Amino acid sequence: MVNFSFENYDGKRSPGYPLLMIMGFLRLKLIVIIQFVLGSIGALFQYKILLNLKFNKKTSFCIILLMQSILSVFFYETSILVESFAFFLMTVVLYLITKPKYENNKSYKTEFFIGAILGLMVLVKPFFAYLPFLIYGLFTLKSFSLRNLINKKLILLLFPLLFYFGWSYVNKITTGYFVSTTYLGLNLTQNCVYFAEKAPEEFQWISQPYAKYRDKTIAEERDVAMSIWNAYGEGHVFDKYGLTFPEFTHELGKYAKATIKANPLEYAKQVIFRSWVDFWKPCIRWNPELFRFTWAKKIFMQIWQVQKNILCGLYFVFGAIFLFSCIVAVYKRKITLIFILSTMVVVPSFLQAMVTYGTNSQYSYPFEFMIIFVIALFIKNRGVLPKKNKIIDN
Repeated sequence: MVNFSFENYDGKRSPGYPLLMIMGFLRLKLIVIIQFVLGSIGALFQYKILLNLKFNKKTSFCIILLMQSILSVFFYETSILVESFAFFLMTVVLYLITKPKYENNKSYKTEFFIGAILGLMVLVKPFFAYLPFLIYGLFTLKSFSLRNLINKKLILLLFPLLFYFGWSYVNKITTGYFVSTTYLGLNLTQNCVYFAEKAPEEFQWISQPYAKYRDKTIAEERDVAMSIWNAYGEGHVFDKYGLTFPEFTHELGKYAKATIKANPLEYAKQVIFRSWVDFWKPCIRWNPELFRFTWAKKIFMQIWQVQKNILCGLYFVFGAIFLFSCIVAVYKRKITLIFILSTMVVVPSFLQAMVTYGTNSQYSYPFEFMIIFVIALFIKNRGVLPKKNKIIDN
């Protein structure tokens, strides 16, 4: 991107986060500073979200202060990962859709602006292509009628679809494959790790070395989800086929689809009991061994262990609130704001589990603040936390 050339480009990355890196002139310290600035602005937006949800200023400030004290927030902002940028963009989107007048807003400009942000999120991480459809669906369902199926919130789909298919076309031109990222086939293959050998005969050239390196990775007590990466990168067992990375991952995609189709129950177990469960495990991105002082390492690790346990408890409470909101939605036929916000967390938890296995806990970070907001909103609506004024439809 810096050289305006696609030479040696292999389709692995979408351009959203590299644009942020270019803003930092590809200098690590400057990129981190930018992420800290975005994190601070994001905290301000989160504060405004709580005000949108009718929390008073004091309570809102205390909640944001507690959230900013979570160690994972600091360490994600010091990492070269898309999650901190995605976290910021998700915060802006939530701020806009929780504005009191958003649901009945007649301005097309607002929908175009939100759609543009959603489009940028797709460029940051193509996985977010589902989000505009979910927002459109939830708000359409909230005031459902057949006549309301065609409404201005369809504008939200414009930029995300344009950017998703546009960048896929760029990959088609440069790599030969119409995909948002050439990692797609490899990621899907990771979900086959525990039944890798149960592939159709035509894919034995993939399944046999895959299963071999799975067993080797387990024996070495390493991350089993990385087995196919180990076979490809360390074992070089596929080098003899002379495939480029895009060609190889395309074959992996065909292998994964065929293997999943042949083993639907195994795939369901993998998705639900491994990939999906991992989404709900609090994650922090750091390298404790790089701490200069042992005492600092011990203190931070102890603090994180306490915070991790608290977050696990909050996730459990969130799950109970989501089930309750589903019952209310079905029994009373009423789509509440709690249902909308919690669905925006639960839906991606399943979608990411269906697509890949390995870094699922990392995917929950951009949604972490929404989980806390749902719990706080649920408590406030029961008169425990003070509020600005009476809530009618939350």
